[in-house]
Amino acid sequence: MFVVEKSSQERVVGGTEQSWCRAVSAGTGITVLALQLKSNTAAADPSVLRPLLNTILDAHPVLRSKLHYSATKKAFSFTTPPTSQIQIQPLDKSSTLHLLPSLSDPDSPLPPLQLILEHELSNNLPWANPALFPPSGVDLVFATVYALPDARHVVALRFHTAVCDRTTAESLLSELVGAAEGGIQNQGEGSFGIEDVMPVAKSKKKLWAHGLDVLGYSFNSFRLTNIKFKDVKAPRTSRVLRLRISRSHTSRILEGCNSAGIKLCGVLTAAGLIAAAHSSDDNHKNKYGVVTLTDCRSILNSPLSSHHFGKLNSLSPSSIHIGKY
Repeated sequence: MFVVEKSSQERVVGGTEQSWCRAVSAGTGITVLALQLKSNTAAADPSVLRPLLNTILDAHPVLRSKLHYSATKKAFSFTTPPTSQIQIQPLDKSSTLHLLPSLSDPDSPLPPLQLILEHELSNNLPWANPALFPPSGVDLVFATVYALPDARHVVALRFHTAVCDRTTAESLLSELVGAAEGGIQNQGEGSFGIEDVMPVAKSKKKLWAHGLDVLGYSFNSFRLTNIKFKDVKAPRTSRVLRLRISRSHTSRILEGCNSAGIKLCGVLTAAGLIAAAHSSDDNHKNKYGVVTLTDCRSILNSPLSSHHFGKLNSLSPSSIHIGKY
């Protein structure tokens, strides 16, 4: 049983959202936007940051929604209160300096921003156990401000992926820095799942279809369920691999893609698989999973803008065997 305010709107989550709600319990399904601010930036002050974030959430009902779980129906649902009040957890410099050593590896040191990003990606506590959700529901967005030496700060926004895809994170960042112009076109945001607005020709394909037609697949894919893990008991954490490519190298890659008729995502995927194969400690055949995300906003019934927030992409998973037997 959960409590819903009379002024709140409620809807059952869609199929794709449901998959991500269940994935969070396994340690994935978290989106993080981490921003490193310059020294003595006023925006790092919670009293300044809170009204700014509340303004963003007030403009985007899906982000200020609460997540509920019905044990009897075994189903998740969203309720959207009329206004938002985001929680901001400030960590002073001593708390941050105490945390960072526990996150770092002496053999491969990483900058504080990446350590904090990986730490936030691994934190699924608010959503890990639906049975422990409060009657009023659990928030879908959390903010933490980490104080660093030299008066710098990192602001980390942690989202439940059911309401925040990559396009949402990018657009939210542009709104935070004041880049959004001409108002936000997001009428009806949060009132439907992607399945409700997908064109019939694309939503009624067979399960083995690919690309934009894959709506039956989400992250809990049949294709990836038989990947074996060597260690299933140790605590799970998320790691991020960052690759910086110079402007000249980027131009050469794009020119090569155009001349060969290959999409950039395919080249980057191949590069990642080659790197993974070379990092393997054995000569056995290994299985890797690749998931391609496609933003569906432009192909929906009544196409949506990038400022219409939510989980509005499709996932196309595939598995690849690399190496020798």
